[in-house]
Amino acid sequence: MSEQGNHSSHFPRTLIATRYIVLIPIIGLGLAAIMLFVFGGFNLLKLVFETSLAYLGLEQPHVSSLPIYVEIIEYVHTFLIGTVLYLTAVGFYQLFIGEVQFPRWLQVHNTEELETNLIGVAAVVLAINFMGLSFNKNGDYLLRYGAGIALPIAALGLFMGMRAWARKMEQDSGCEEGEVEARLKALEEKVLHKGGEFEKDR
Repeated sequence: MSEQGNHSSHFPRTLIATRYIVLIPIIGLGLAAIMLFVFGGFNLLKLVFETSLAYLGLEQPHVSSLPIYVEIIEYVHTFLIGTVLYLTAVGFYQLFIGEVQFPRWLQVHNTEELETNLIGVAAVVLAINFMGLSFNKNGDYLLRYGAGIALPIAALGLFMGMRAWARKMEQDSGCEEGEVEARLKALEEKVLHKGGEFEKDR
C-alpha cells in the first residue's frame, strides 16, 4: 500500500517537472529573436550610414530596386517578426514556468492573451510584407497575394471578435446570475426574519 502511495505521489511531481521541457523552444525563440534584432539593427544602421554619406556626396548612392523608405519599412518587418518570436518565448515562460515582472502589456495569463498578441503582430507583418512586394510585382500577382493575405486576416479578426463577444456575454450572464442569487438570498433572509418575528408574537 505504501509503495502505491509513493508511486502516486511521485507521478504528479514528475508530470509537473515535465513542463520545464518548454525551456528548449523558449531558448530557441529567444535566440532567433536576438538574431533578427541584432543583424537587422546593424543592417539598418549600415543603410542609414551609407544613405547619409551618399546624400553628402561622400559615397556612391545606394543602388536598390526599392525606395529607401520601403527598405526601412522592410527592416521594421524584420523587427516585428523578432517581436513575434520574443512575445511567444515570453508567453510560454509565463504560462509554463512562472510569472515575471514584465510591463502590463507583456504579461500573459492564458493562451488567449498570447494568441491575441501574436495575431495582432502577425497581421501587421503580413501587411508590411505586401507593401514591400507592391513595388516589384505585377498587378495579377499582387491581386492573388493580397487576397491570400486579406482572407486569413479577416478570418482571424472575425474569430477574435466572436471570442470577445462570447466572453462579454459570459461575463454579463455571470453578473445576472450573481444578481439573482443576491436577491434570492435577501428574500430568504427577509422570510426568516419575518418568521422569527411571527414566532415571537406567538
